Amino acid sequence: MSTAPIKTLVAVDSSIDPDTVESILDDPGIEIVGVIEGSADALSREGLGSDVLLVACQGHSQESLEFIKAAIADRPERPVVVVYSGARNGFVREFFERGADDIVVLDDSAQPGADTFFALQKAVARRGAGVDPADEGSLARLITVLGPKGGIGKTLTTANLATALADSGQRVIVVDLDLQFGDLGLALGLTPERTIYDLAAIGGTLDAAKVEDYLVEHHSGARVLLAPVRPDQAASITVEFLRELYGILRRNADFVVVDTAPGFTPEVITTIDASSAIVMVGMLDAPSLKNTKLGLETLDLIGYPRERVRMVLNRADTSVGITHADVVAVLGRAPDILVPSNRDVVRSINSGEPIVLAARRSEPGKAFQALAELYITDRAPRPVKRNGGRGLPRLLGRT
Repeated sequence: MSTAPIKTLVAVDSSIDPDTVESILDDPGIEIVGVIEGSADALSREGLGSDVLLVACQGHSQESLEFIKAAIADRPERPVVVVYSGARNGFVREFFERGADDIVVLDDSAQPGADTFFALQKAVARRGAGVDPADEGSLARLITVLGPKGGIGKTLTTANLATALADSGQRVIVVDLDLQFGDLGLALGLTPERTIYDLAAIGGTLDAAKVEDYLVEHHSGARVLLAPVRPDQAASITVEFLRELYGILRRNADFVVVDTAPGFTPEVITTIDASSAIVMVGMLDAPSLKNTKLGLETLDLIGYPRERVRMVLNRADTSVGITHADVVAVLGRAPDILVPSNRDVVRSINSGEPIVLAARRSEPGKAFQALAELYITDRAPRPVKRNGGRGLPRLLGRT
């Protein structure tokens, strides 16, 4: 399944070098529908068929700041991406204050065309994957499990949450969205005879019967859509495919649980915007906490309601010189679930049997069961209220 080029209206500040502008647009995924000088007067005449507005500027440009403000007032539904050539300073923050959805800062490590296209993809995916609030109450809850750093227990959490929900009698579908290196099949002891890649590769319109053929059933009752078996197959999974897929899954289950790859890729952002709830997984070490804080800030920036984010701290009793008070100080909130270290966890992973089933009375097993109970006992979700990526990231989560 191919992705159509992103129709982009380009606004160029008079201060930026033309060669720089050419380099940032050098990607086959970008279709330029118009180029205008940074004049608000031109907005009403240009780019009516554009998916996104790209603003290119250099240095401290008050002209660009005012242009962004006017562009959002003119078409609030159209995302705005800024490509900025200059020093990283407080000026970058002002772009978000004016309402920009994303910013690409050009520096020595930048790949202008690829970086710009990636930012455009994220902005379009973020705006296009929301669920109609009128339908939200009748759909399955979609729970996305995030972990900005690899190796912190994200797949462990997904496998145990999903099987605990299924074991309690809920209809559960699990999706492995770690498209290049997904291990959910191993964690559940399942063989990937058919995967999400095979489903995407058949083409055509999806329906419930077609999707059902690609789900593998776990003995807990959970049905699983496994990750591709080769990294190169990941490119076949587009954001358009995921939007269609999630709509079908949410109409045929009580819960949909999605494991994700580290980072905020377009596929992950599409999933976040389709989500009823998020589980953020962290661990008791400095790099993990730093990345977890960045992840929470990114959710704020996207406009995801922080009351829908639950925090799981894995290996929470590890003695590494970081206390739980330190965790709260760094993250601005206490974790909802503490999963202690236990050798049975490693055994359960190696045997392909989630610890919530293999050792129900163990402390980790009880912790994951408690996580599932939080969602089982939750009231029906209210419609998501997004700010469309507007405004500054709030630096601290809830307490």
